[in-house]
Amino acid sequence: MAAVRFTLPGTHLSVSGLVAVAAVTLPGLQRWIMARRENRVLALLLVLWFAGQVASSLCADVPVVEAVLNALVFPTLVGVGAFVLSRLAHGSTSRVVGLAVLASAAYCVFLTISPTGYFEQDPWKYGLGVPSTIICFAAVGTLRRRGHPAAALLLVAGLAALHLFLGFRSLAAICVVALAVLIARRPDRRLTIGRAALTACVSLFALWLCATAYSVVVERGWLGQEQYDKQHYQSQVQGGYLVASRPEMMMSAELITEQPLLGRGADVVVSPQERQDVVMELYERGVNISLGQQRRLFDNGTNSHSLALASWIRGGVLGFLPWLFILLMLYRTVLRRWQSRDQLLYPLAVFMTLLMTWDFFFSPWAPGYEIVLGIAWSVVLAVGHPNRPDRTES
Repeated sequence: MAAVRFTLPGTHLSVSGLVAVAAVTLPGLQRWIMARRENRVLALLLVLWFAGQVASSLCADVPVVEAVLNALVFPTLVGVGAFVLSRLAHGSTSRVVGLAVLASAAYCVFLTISPTGYFEQDPWKYGLGVPSTIICFAAVGTLRRRGHPAAALLLVAGLAALHLFLGFRSLAAICVVALAVLIARRPDRRLTIGRAALTACVSLFALWLCATAYSVVVERGWLGQEQYDKQHYQSQVQGGYLVASRPEMMMSAELITEQPLLGRGADVVVSPQERQDVVMELYERGVNISLGQQRRLFDNGTNSHSLALASWIRGGVLGFLPWLFILLMLYRTVLRRWQSRDQLLYPLAVFMTLLMTWDFFFSPWAPGYEIVLGIAWSVVLAVGHPNRPDRTES
């Protein structure tokens, strides 16, 4: 189905036609939301997010109609992705894997036919990398089920190397940590404190090893001059790669500290004093902010480069709660003791949990991202439940 574009006040969105049509036509969606406690809690939090952002916008003197429409956009997209895709996937772990593969492939097509400026600049980092990796982790689960664990681990290691070579460092690190978790933990065993500590230590060691290998490869010039310059600059910044690559964190922290409960509303305005405080803080840490970067950070509202923090800035703490709940449900899913019938999904669940952790705090909303959210929520609802629709949902 072709992609569709529409514009709402203050927000330009590209949403896949498949998800938009399914949101309207899928039978029994309301019963599906009410039948599962996780769905009910998420739906309530999305409503509170909407109400919180409307209140924040009205307090910031945004016109009522604009306040309502802007507040409606992202809670609706999150709900569409989570509830529609999880309903389509409900029934068996194999069905969830199949939907993850098909939805990710459709996402790749959508990004290709409806590209953003960033996608045209770097298609892998700003588009194809994440859905392609989801497909590969679905394959990892299949390889493990069919008795080929070594091949599965080699596939994950190859993915990490590919992302590193293509300059997608965060996704490379996520794959490395996922590889460490798959090596260190058996999902069919109860997670004790000792096993959790071992998994954490192996994961941290894997991250250190990845960072060390990356530094060596970049210093030798194997990844090109651009990667060399970036690594050399970011390694000198106080706070390391994270502050250097995500200076938006400092601005988000400043704005949230000023209005932690109510938020700033849809049309966020950064005062000259707040802008100066952020720029000086970054300067003291060794981050050089050019005028062009300042315009990117402060003009047209704010660029927090974070799903969860942007929601907090605009809608107050109520905007942060849905992201926190989704993340907690993902971690609960991964840390539980997995039954043999569910283990096909385990590698995908590990990857989606790590990906959501990074995206919620360090990545902005991207067109079609509701598809990725829907895959993650489908995994949450599939694990630990019978591999057939509930009688109340039939």
